[in-house]
Amino acid sequence: MHELWYRLMAEERLYSITEAAAKLGVSPATIATWIRLGIAKASRQDELGRNRYTDSDLVDMERRFQERQAQKRTR
Repeated sequence: MHELWYRLMAEERLYSITEAAAKLGVSPATIATWIRLGIAKASRQDELGRNRYTDSDLVDMERRFQERQAQKRTR
């Protein structure tokens, strides 16, 4: 069981900021803003130091953004 988990983690898809933005339907600048605001973070960096995002990062970004929007509406 642990071997399968490690294999799946090793095969996990990593997205560039442009690819992540396209999957979320936002611009790369929006994700950059989310990073500055603490809404988004990257799980990994590639060999050149560029942020890379996993599917779980994208889900987390969207959830955090939705929570932030809900907080703004209740103010």
